[in-house]
Amino acid sequence: MNTAFRGAALALLPMLLAACASPPTEATDATDKTSTTLPSSKVEPEFVLLGELHDNPDHHRARAEQLRRLIAQEPTTVVVFEQFSRSEDAAVAQARKTAPGDVNAVIDAAKFDRKGWRWPLHQPLFDAALQSGAEVRGGNIDRDQVRKIVREGDAAWPADLLALRDRTAWNGTQQDVLSKDIQDGHCGAMPEAMLPGMVQAQRARDAAMAQAMLDAKKSGAKRVVLIAGNGHVRRDVAVPVYLQAAGVPASDIDAIAYLEPGSAATAGGYDRVERAPAPSREDPCAQFKK
Repeated sequence: MNTAFRGAALALLPMLLAACASPPTEATDATDKTSTTLPSSKVEPEFVLLGELHDNPDHHRARAEQLRRLIAQEPTTVVVFEQFSRSEDAAVAQARKTAPGDVNAVIDAAKFDRKGWRWPLHQPLFDAALQSGAEVRGGNIDRDQVRKIVREGDAAWPADLLALRDRTAWNGTQQDVLSKDIQDGHCGAMPEAMLPGMVQAQRARDAAMAQAMLDAKKSGAKRVVLIAGNGHVRRDVAVPVYLQAAGVPASDIDAIAYLEPGSAATAGGYDRVERAPAPSREDPCAQFKK
């Protein structure tokens, strides 16, 4: 989650789920690489998840390079973006037909929040996908739906996501990890009473991204790539949990975190870690300290 989002933390709670907010601090057992370009001969699994720190432009440029390589390796690729909702897929597809290669037409059709996502930070990724001709889909759920899930719980979950969640093993440790990440991402300022609803919302978004990837695979994609925050690509509590619950073998999933020097990745959370220098940024907790 970028620092602008943190500034609105208590105003847009359901969209500010802290698993994306900051890199984990535990020791890592992931393969930690400093280069973001992998050998072209390497064959990736069918489900590739590329994480990010949303406000780091080098992460987006590096992932765009990865994305171009992945699509060149497997042209029948669908790219799923956290940055817009599944409900906008038809509008996005129509924009692709009427304005091929027009990034602005696509993100407008997707109702992409330019201010919230600090456009054009993500433009290299959209350029890579659209210029390649790969299909683009949304992976998220609408903001109003997320707010309802925070308030109402199970009753507000979309039926397909609730069915997927109910197939997914979930324990107290995972619940605690997600609660801690959300609290840490809000600089310890999140009221404890709000955490259960926030965990529900985070799980719903993870399930939505997993379902979008599964639907893309069922529709004929030979590979599906997810573009999302690091918190959403974690193997232990995020999208991979739901993919595996739907029957995807762990070996068919590649979860890659993009971090900065000096930040560690959660043990067991990622298959490998790529790094890029941190941009200049203000202290995201400054407003809470006031």
